[in-house]
Amino acid sequence: MTVFKIYILMIKRNIGLVLMYFGIFMGIALAMSIAGSKGNTGGFTAEKVNMAIVDLDESELSKRLIEFLKEKHNVEMSENDKSKLSEELYYEKRSVVLQIEKGFSEAALEGKNGIHMTQRPGSYSGMYISQQIDQFLGNVLAYHAFGYSISESCQKVTEQKECTVTLDDVNGNGGKIPGYVYFFEYLPYLFLAALGVALGKTLVVFRKKTIKNRMMASSFSLFQQNMQILLGFLVMGSILYVFSILLAVLIYGNNMLSVSNIGYYLLNSYVDMLAALEFAFIIGLLVKEGKRVDMIITPLSLGICFLCGVFVPQSVLSDSVQKVASFLPVHWYEKVNNLLADHAEIAGEVGQQVWQGIGIQVLFLFALAGISLGIVKYQQQER
Repeated sequence: MTVFKIYILMIKRNIGLVLMYFGIFMGIALAMSIAGSKGNTGGFTAEKVNMAIVDLDESELSKRLIEFLKEKHNVEMSENDKSKLSEELYYEKRSVVLQIEKGFSEAALEGKNGIHMTQRPGSYSGMYISQQIDQFLGNVLAYHAFGYSISESCQKVTEQKECTVTLDDVNGNGGKIPGYVYFFEYLPYLFLAALGVALGKTLVVFRKKTIKNRMMASSFSLFQQNMQILLGFLVMGSILYVFSILLAVLIYGNNMLSVSNIGYYLLNSYVDMLAALEFAFIIGLLVKEGKRVDMIITPLSLGICFLCGVFVPQSVLSDSVQKVASFLPVHWYEKVNNLLADHAEIAGEVGQQVWQGIGIQVLFLFALAGISLGIVKYQQQER
């Protein structure tokens, strides 16, 4: 195991680079975990808007409309003082100002708009309130068309029961994205960058002419040398993988370990780590100088991660970009990771998609291994 021991020794010399990329990865993963846990979902829930109402009509319909809006928003009645209302909008004390014009009731019965709305620049609350007003007036006019008075129509509308919606907790986290999902989402960057630089540089050293000639003159066969180098790759990759998972367990604890699909997360990430090892092996075979490994790995790993949906969600990537990315194993890793994040139970069609994604990554392993063997064979013939 002489070659293997020397290989591990060479890897130790580059451990600083591995730690540097590990620190970058942890910073990104933790930052996104915190941002995701504090994400605002208010846009999908009923929010109360701070608004002022000027009622110049003071009719039965306008009063009932104001009562309706008070049940849903923070409403304050105001005098028709334009300078004061403009100041409140400017200083964001109010998001919307409604002015109910004189003759609003008669205009509403004729299907005309008798309300003037002013909203704070940059606010979209006006659209939300306009929809509610249109809904209220539409229901009132519908009852009025059947012979009810305005007062009776408003009473009928206010007595209507609101529908209740029960969301199906498909991903087992109440619709929220747990922090460990981001951890696994960014793992490909760690594997590509850290393993690519550390192992690629080490392999470049072994391929130097003087060292190569000494190894060829030794009693170890070329097969034994290659097997020990591959063993060194696998040990290094497995150590980084185990260390990453243990750190995830320390950070997320039972929240991660208790999920039913944790085994799929571990399998998917381990296959991705193997693909990163083969990627590093190919780079080490092609690059002739160690200092050029950094220059190649850094932009290449970032490019792959952006293209495959590591840093940018796959949902926002165009179809053409995803078609190109489908020729890279990281794309399928992220596809499986997204399925695992959205579904707690992996069965049926979802299970087939998960195994298909993992299976395609395994096929990429064979393809990359074939490319590596082809490069090795070509370099041997070249000598």
